Amino acid sequence: MKTRTAAAVTAAVLVGISAPAAAQFGFSIVSDPGAYTRMATELQQAIREYEAIINLYQMSQAAYANMERAARNITTKNVWMPATAAWTYPTTSNTYGTTAEWMRTANTGVGEQAAYQSATIPLQKYSGVWDTLTSAQQDQLGRSYGSVEISDAAAMNALRQVGLIRSNSAATDSAIARLAADASSNNPELNTQVGVLNQVSAAGVIAARQQENANQLLAALVDQQVAQSKLQRDAIATAIGADIAARQKAEQNTSAIWGGTTAARMVRLP
Repeated sequence: MKTRTAAAVTAAVLVGISAPAAAQFGFSIVSDPGAYTRMATELQQAIREYEAIINLYQMSQAAYANMERAARNITTKNVWMPATAAWTYPTTSNTYGTTAEWMRTANTGVGEQAAYQSATIPLQKYSGVWDTLTSAQQDQLGRSYGSVEISDAAAMNALRQVGLIRSNSAATDSAIARLAADASSNNPELNTQVGVLNQVSAAGVIAARQQENANQLLAALVDQQVAQSKLQRDAIATAIGADIAARQKAEQNTSAIWGGTTAARMVRLP
């Protein structure tokens, strides 16, 4: 179709050019093949440019249709929002006044040392009897004492981390609720490209904060696991040491008993 149109336009131009030439010179027609060729080439170039403009216009129309379709607001976004579970906070009866501080720290993250000391049995010190122990006993008891201190430190840190996360839960839930409301809103100002990108960015920040909280809890759990591993390792090492000492003592006693008996029998032999 485009080829036939170009040919028709070319022929019409050529006829139009021939008529003035005939009128100027009477009935004798002056023909200039070179001029016709140049004009035909220029006309073909103009046709190609025109066709390119038409293609560009059609592509622009298609792009605009896609942009218009992409900009349409979805009015059922609220069905995407999942149900949420409210945070729970532990409580005790505090019968003998030893758990109130613990509960306060577990829910706020404040005063973990005082809370831990009020709820746990105090760790006594050897004080005056320490100098009466041998160096080996001091070394063993000092390591065992250190295991309890390490366990206490890990437990207090975990108590504090849990309390801080619970303390910040209300603000976190409020931020998530506001983001959910904006994400499900049909307000055109909240459904622009920039608005949606802002919502995505906010969701990413909340996810990063939540991951940070999870990492803090995991680190606290690892501290406690390491402390428990040390306690178990110390208990096993103590049992092995006691077994070795008992076997060495038994070997010494056996050697002393049977060695003396053998010597006595050898003396009695004729």
